[in-house]
Amino acid sequence: MSQLIDERPKDDRHTHARDKVRQHGVVWLAYAFTARNLIRLLAPALLVFLPIGLLAVPALAVLVDDSAAVVNGDFELVGTPGTPLLVWSAAVLVVSVAGQAVALPATVVLAAGLLVGKDVAVSGAMRAAARRWPAMAVLILVGVTALAVTLAAGLGILLWIKAEVTAYAVMAVLALFAMPCLLAVAPVVLEGRSVKSALARAYRLTVGASWATALTLAFGVALFPMLAAQAVNWAVSGLPIVPAVAGYVLALVTVPFQAAVIARLFLHRLVIKGTITEFKEIVDGLPEGPPRAARLVPVLAALLLPGLLYGGAVLINPLGWLEVSQTVVTKNVPRGSDYGADGRQQPRLDGSGLQALYAEQGERMVMLMDDTREAKLLTCADSSCARSRLTWAEPTAVDGRRTSAGARLADGRLAVTTWAVDERYHWVDDENWRARLGLLFCDATACVPAPGGKTLAEVTWGGQNSVVALAARPGGGLLVAQLLGLSEKSDDDKEVLAVTTCDDPACTRPRTKQVAKVPVNRYTGGGRDLIAGVDPDDHPVVLRLDHDSGAIHVVSCDDPACARARVEQPLGDDSPGYVFDRRGQPHATMAIRADGRPLIAYQDMADGTIKLLDCRTRTCAQADKAMLTTPGERHAGPAMVLDRAGRALVAFQDLDREQIVIATCTGTRCTRTPITTIPRGGDHGLVMALDGRGRPVLAWIDVGGWEDWDLVVTKPLTLR
Repeated sequence: MSQLIDERPKDDRHTHARDKVRQHGVVWLAYAFTARNLIRLLAPALLVFLPIGLLAVPALAVLVDDSAAVVNGDFELVGTPGTPLLVWSAAVLVVSVAGQAVALPATVVLAAGLLVGKDVAVSGAMRAAARRWPAMAVLILVGVTALAVTLAAGLGILLWIKAEVTAYAVMAVLALFAMPCLLAVAPVVLEGRSVKSALARAYRLTVGASWATALTLAFGVALFPMLAAQAVNWAVSGLPIVPAVAGYVLALVTVPFQAAVIARLFLHRLVIKGTITEFKEIVDGLPEGPPRAARLVPVLAALLLPGLLYGGAVLINPLGWLEVSQTVVTKNVPRGSDYGADGRQQPRLDGSGLQALYAEQGERMVMLMDDTREAKLLTCADSSCARSRLTWAEPTAVDGRRTSAGARLADGRLAVTTWAVDERYHWVDDENWRARLGLLFCDATACVPAPGGKTLAEVTWGGQNSVVALAARPGGGLLVAQLLGLSEKSDDDKEVLAVTTCDDPACTRPRTKQVAKVPVNRYTGGGRDLIAGVDPDDHPVVLRLDHDSGAIHVVSCDDPACARARVEQPLGDDSPGYVFDRRGQPHATMAIRADGRPLIAYQDMADGTIKLLDCRTRTCAQADKAMLTTPGERHAGPAMVLDRAGRALVAFQDLDREQIVIATCTGTRCTRTPITTIPRGGDHGLVMALDGRGRPVLAWIDVGGWEDWDLVVTKPLTLR
């Protein structure tokens, strides 16, 4: 009689448990159950992954060296990872997968105990999972193999018959067919079965509800956690540190929800397809023990500790990682086609129109944009360019085929060249067509014609190579360098280089002088093969890049009026030239030192390298050469500025490694520093300037495809 009295409560407990897990709506019931018991169910994941995180974060901080940067307050790899970092990544991946093979089944044991009303100690659940680790490892290999087969089948269909819908349908069916592999975790750890037996058990339990069971596992274990991760990433995107911390926390919190779905679905199907004896054996086989009370504060502390270590390392930056500010400007600039009050279409950004970047002593910056229409100005309120304004620089009646040049004036305004045409000849070319070179003055609000300015040059229909460069003079005037061009019928192999000096910015009294003849380029780089500069003594210096031969000519004047000019060729004409010009992007740039000696950065098309010429004299008759990149690699650029210490900062795009690099050069001794990655594709524009605090600011175009591009502003804050 006493035995019957002892057994009745136990049978009643089993009956109540069977009735409880028999209820439909497995995913929602499992998620609600997990939410109520989250603190306790988190214990296995914390015990496994907390030590991994505490060891991985400090090791990462030591191993990354110069390949890491703090971009917008968050850690990012911007350099090529070395062997130690690759070994670290592989080790963390292997250890994490091995840890998941313990944490998930241990949580399944805990969840099963709570579902059937039996107290299971965390230590007992961990021991049970550890004993079954070899079987779990094999089960993981089976799952990885099933995933590989699914992906291979989809890829094969895409390559074979190019049927995208069919490929996705096949992958979806195969993925659903493999879903019972997740359910097999429960018989492995709860019944002690082998992998083969557990898989057979899982598929037998799905009989009669194969699709419902597969969809339950797909949504409850895979899709809903993935959607939650996407939602969290979206919610915290743009915030420093938070995305990494949130990702780590979410990865730990996901384990109890996945385990609860597996445990509840297994017991649910066991009640329907199995026997009462099997259910009792599972309940009785759970490692019973007095559970320790789950305390909220210690669990939360353990959950957040690796994230706090990571955040502290990023904020304090004890290892001196490069700090970078980066803004995707096109997120804040409309690309619509509205019309302004004057009836003119509002300007739009173009992925191929980035010409120059100018920074003021304060924080404001201006970008000159010019493609095949009128030039535009993108004005940034500060050097991060988080707030910007796009306006037309030129009026409508201009020759949009000729690229505008710009120069920053001493008062902060921007001088921009423009080729004006008569309104009636805006879209018509005939023998009466004329274009007149003039100047515009631009501030933060608008551009206006230079007051009292004169026509600096005129070209007729059929002329070509009317390339112009502009530079500000130390005394407040302007220097205009121009290739006078040849007619299309001319057979001359040289064209005239003229310089126009102006004592005032408006060029009310221009003085033009033909100073040299240089090899003609039948196909110019959109105006980017002529660069004008003025040394501290007000002597004009003009660089001419020969796209046909790759030669560089430097024309330097002995006095401000350029009464006498010297032509030197620091780079010979033994290069194959720029046969395939890259959308008008520059192949050379020039800066002038305080002592008047030019520095020239260029891309040598003989081997594709970026090189630096350090001229020994003002005329650049002799120059020392530094190679900034390795032959055989793909690069684009360059852009160059001189910092306040007189060092040359040469920026270029490393297209093979998909990163932007700044080479810091003292003479010909240079160090390279990757500052950011190129997510999609480079070689579509790169310009650079110094902000008001003497730090380099780069603007560049990141292109993924047609109408899939972004204008990005990158500023290294702690470049050494």
